[in-house]
Amino acid sequence: MNKELTDKYDVIIGLEIHIQTNTKSKMFCSCPTGYFQKQPNTHVCPVCLGLPGALPVPNKRAIELCILMGLATNCNIANEIYFDRKHYFYPDLPKGYQISQYKDPICSDGYVEISNGQKVAIERIHQEEDVAKSTHHTEGSTGKEYTLVDYNKSSVPLIEIVTKPNITSAKDAKDYATKIRQIARYLNISDADMEKGQMRCEPNISIQEKGKWEYKDGKILPIGEYKLNPKVEVKNIGSITAVEKAIEYEVERMSAELEDGEEIKQQTRGWNAAKGITEFQRYKESADDYRYMPEPDIPVIDISKEDIERIRKEIVELPNEKIKRYMQDWDITEYAADVISSTKESAEYFEKLQKKLSESMNEKDSAKEASNWIMGPLYAIANKQGKEIADIGVNGDDLAKLIVAFKEDVFTKNKAEELLNQSIEKGLNITDEIEKLKSAKESVGSLDNIVKQVIDENTQAVTDYKSGKEASIGFLVGKVMQLTHGTANPNDVRNTLIEELKK
Repeated sequence: MNKELTDKYDVIIGLEIHIQTNTKSKMFCSCPTGYFQKQPNTHVCPVCLGLPGALPVPNKRAIELCILMGLATNCNIANEIYFDRKHYFYPDLPKGYQISQYKDPICSDGYVEISNGQKVAIERIHQEEDVAKSTHHTEGSTGKEYTLVDYNKSSVPLIEIVTKPNITSAKDAKDYATKIRQIARYLNISDADMEKGQMRCEPNISIQEKGKWEYKDGKILPIGEYKLNPKVEVKNIGSITAVEKAIEYEVERMSAELEDGEEIKQQTRGWNAAKGITEFQRYKESADDYRYMPEPDIPVIDISKEDIERIRKEIVELPNEKIKRYMQDWDITEYAADVISSTKESAEYFEKLQKKLSESMNEKDSAKEASNWIMGPLYAIANKQGKEIADIGVNGDDLAKLIVAFKEDVFTKNKAEELLNQSIEKGLNITDEIEKLKSAKESVGSLDNIVKQVIDENTQAVTDYKSGKEASIGFLVGKVMQLTHGTANPNDVRNTLIEELKK
């Protein structure tokens, strides 16, 4: 949105995130959940197919994971769980309704702190079942369109996390979605792999004239006679980057409509990633359209304080807490701490490396060295391979030995990075290579003697340097580095050469 429109309108965003939880069986039956790339309609039974007379049995572990997400996001946890039927009639919902929750969610009134320090308020986290997967096709010979439905995904456990409308920019929405995915992965609630459909985002977006609305008790309210502009929902966004792009597109689209004197209509739109636009799907349903009713086949489930405390023990140190600890205890920059803690595996690698290095240096120095090497050489290698740091094949103990040897001036930083790359590409043993270089350094003698040897053997370069061609010093430095097998410090070599050449 350009500055003129930014000065005129406020952006208001609420975000709904659906996450499939890591359970072996579906939400209300014993069918396996591992449906990805399986033959269609092979992980089904009368319950998840919605056949008459089949009765649902709630998945205990799925409910525990929903509670775990609520605890990790500072929510209140209900002591009684009620399920409801949410009615709508699409082929992907065989029963004609989805078992979900309406007025009484398991988790409510929580928050997540994002990178700018803002606390995004969470209205509710509730348990429900996923729907089947529809694929749309066109018959080649006739051009006739048809739809196929795979019910393997039907009734996979799903938690829906709904914020209050207090997100004020596309970037903040992206940051919030990133934090939710990190929490889900850290606690093994879900792999949250968006390419596999395990996490989906649905922003609700509206724009309001500045000074004509207020945020009160979790709601957007008009001031005076102002009529609020309706919100628009963008459905089933399959990447966090696309969340930001879809919101930005919608804000621009709605702003243009208002500036042209048009009226915004409440509607549901879809994100077309190929075109980078949202597309109209249908006018938005209200809660009344879903005809919620209590689920008669599932009794009330009691959750005791002991249950909640047992589940709470599964919480580990989460990214926000790690970032603060890294910065406060070890003086790691906020950017580095954020990147390192982005995955649980990366954070674990960093902490193990820091611990190993602390055997040879103090805690802060060891943490800074570990951070520098992870943010530098290791991330360069990981990006080149398209992998996470923990998966590139660099043993943390070996890397610690390499770093310590470099700090002890066994070899240069460039040589250390060269060894690191060779250990991956050629399978060189880092410990063996360090010992070889230590022996080589001892055998070549003192730096002063090597410098004198290079000067004696390269008279033309010496003459060029003394006649004003200072670039020749680089040639001489290179010759010394060759004789020292890359173990000497280039700055020391250069300074020693210059001093010797003055004589």
